Amino acid sequence: MRSMLVSILLILCAIPLFMALPHRPVHAGSTESINPLVTGSVNRNTAEETRDLATILDHIEPISRETQVSRSIAHATFCLPQNVLGTLYYGLLQLTWSVVTTADMNEVTIIVTRTPFMVSLGKYIFVSRALLTENVVRHEYGHTMQGYTHGPFYLLFEGLTSFVQAVVSLCRPSFAKGYFDRWPENEADELGGVTR
Repeated sequence: MRSMLVSILLILCAIPLFMALPHRPVHAGSTESINPLVTGSVNRNTAEETRDLATILDHIEPISRETQVSRSIAHATFCLPQNVLGTLYYGLLQLTWSVVTTADMNEVTIIVTRTPFMVSLGKYIFVSRALLTENVVRHEYGHTMQGYTHGPFYLLFEGLTSFVQAVVSLCRPSFAKGYFDRWPENEADELGGVTR
């Protein structure tokens, strides 16, 4: 019990450290290179991805200021576990230079990464640069909506179920064919307004 309490305290202490890290990702509208070994050059792919993300986000409906405030409160309270993990994962991606670009959308931050993984953790949506499309962003935003429903149980319900289905899909292609037809993926599509 004591070691678990110490672990929780260490994680809570680490969050401000990760939040204080200098932002290394390229923000929408910027063409500055994020590679510390390349100075003075523009990474054309990053600039294109930044424009692509901005174009995608132009198609996502904005929410009211009141809704943004209430969802921000939910992130700080009801959805805290996934936000802690999201903050830690974002910090890890920054430390490993894996963030390509970021942009704010409504109450969330979209983070395009060099990793093959996509996940919605609280107010952070991580999307692989190889799979950056409007439907992918909408789908992951749908998972964020699920988080508002299940709060601290989101990781147990949607997170674990989605993870297990993804692992099984990698091993059994026949199972992968119906991946988006099963819960929680079909619900995320519906909540995010995905058209397939």
